[in-house]
Amino acid sequence: MTNRTAVVSLVCAVLTVPGAAIAQEGHAPTSPSRVEVTPYVSLGSATSWGVGGAVRWPVMGALSVELDTSFRRAEIAALNVSANLVYDVATAGRVTPYVAAGIGLDQYGTPELTETGVRSRARTGVAVNAGGGVRVRADENWGVRTDARWVNGLGSRSGERWRAYSGVTFRPSGR
Repeated sequence: MTNRTAVVSLVCAVLTVPGAAIAQEGHAPTSPSRVEVTPYVSLGSATSWGVGGAVRWPVMGALSVELDTSFRRAEIAALNVSANLVYDVATAGRVTPYVAAGIGLDQYGTPELTETGVRSRARTGVAVNAGGGVRVRADENWGVRTDARWVNGLGSRSGERWRAYSGVTFRPSGR
């Protein structure tokens, strides 16, 4: 199994589990603290750009668990997935700043010398991330979110990068 296949399989499995759990309950959550989904576009260090999505599940109080998956175009076309803890610092009106940290799988490129020259070889490794952002509610179900994260791969060949994204946040109705 290739690294790309492993990452795609992991992302699909993790995204399927919460939907199956909600379906077994027989109803969608109705409290204001239900799941939030954020599709986004991102810009990053080393002129990378990407698209992705984050799904946030409240755990208790201001603490949430988030699954973040993205496609990033830089030295290679990379798929990334991370599980994060998100802590809402304070809410002032419609604005909620937060801090976040997590761990996941990150694809990156390393230079490799071939007969025809140097090319970028795709690799997958474990990476940690930390950062924060702000969510601004438009109403109970819609809003916008901006987030900045530092991502550092664990290992001698993996890199360090920054990513900033903006997206629309919504709460699915479950209907």
